[in-house]
Amino acid sequence: MVKASWGIKRTCQNCAARFYDLNKSPIKCPKCGREHDREDFVKVRRGRTTAAVTAAAAAAAAKAAAAAKNKKLEEAALDDEAALEADDEALEDTDDLADEAEDIEVDVEDDKGEGDR
Repeated sequence: MVKASWGIKRTCQNCAARFYDLNKSPIKCPKCGREHDREDFVKVRRGRTTAAVTAAAAAAAAKAAAAAKNKKLEEAALDDEAALEADDEALEDTDDLADEAEDIEVDVEDDKGEGDR
């Protein structure tokens, strides 16, 4: 025997107790004392997504992943080029040293204690 003055039968979101809201706002659970807004009891429905929407989202995610991978590869290539340029500069500096080393004469003594003749 439900009376209209009791309001709507609710279930507390905190303690799962069933009670009537007595048409009051905010709705207060008599068991645990938690206050609820009317929006707490509204069920939110999710609409169905179509296969096309799901496929488009998956394609966008794949495209973003590919772009990130390409960016990492480009950065790695730039780092390799910078390392090669640094090595080339080091080799150019040592070429100057090789020319100077040819001009130096060294006097070497052999095992018998005699010098260059």
